[in-house]
Amino acid sequence: MLNTGRTRQFAALAALTLLPAVASAADYTYVEGGFIERHDYGQAGPGGRVAGSFDLPVLPLAIIAEYTGTDNLDQFDVGAIFHVPIIPTLNLFGGATLEHGDRNDGDTSTGIGARAGVRWQTTGNLELAPELRYTHLFGSNETSVRLNALYNIAPHLDLQGAIQGGDEQRYEVGMRYNFGLHL
Repeated sequence: MLNTGRTRQFAALAALTLLPAVASAADYTYVEGGFIERHDYGQAGPGGRVAGSFDLPVLPLAIIAEYTGTDNLDQFDVGAIFHVPIIPTLNLFGGATLEHGDRNDGDTSTGIGARAGVRWQTTGNLELAPELRYTHLFGSNETSVRLNALYNIAPHLDLQGAIQGGDEQRYEVGMRYNFGLHL
């Protein structure tokens, strides 16, 4: 005779373990880059940006990294984000980063960061991802609101743009290459 209590517990655990992988079509394995204009930590100017994410195949967790460089400030962050589907076209994410910055005056700082937001596949080829970001560098706490937009132009290839306001102000335009599925 089967132990129905144990069978139900096992089935529930299996469903919870597999749900993020099955229910989420969002791609968290990508590389992107482009032009950036930023104003933060007392520095301003144009530059470049390269970022990437690698989704862990078994967990709803992705390793992330980003580098932004201008004439006045270079900033690098690395960390992880947890992501989970709410519905097939909407994902919730949140994570933490280790941040490092170098100013052109020789001042360097290492700190922490946090971010949380949603990825929403609208109708058509457009994805929107509003998020809240926090960083602590150079003895300063900065909180910003960011809106990232992706427009799919070919399989696995998106135009990428973002605007960010608050303590850190920036805008960026570039491209994203998705290695896996697309939301």
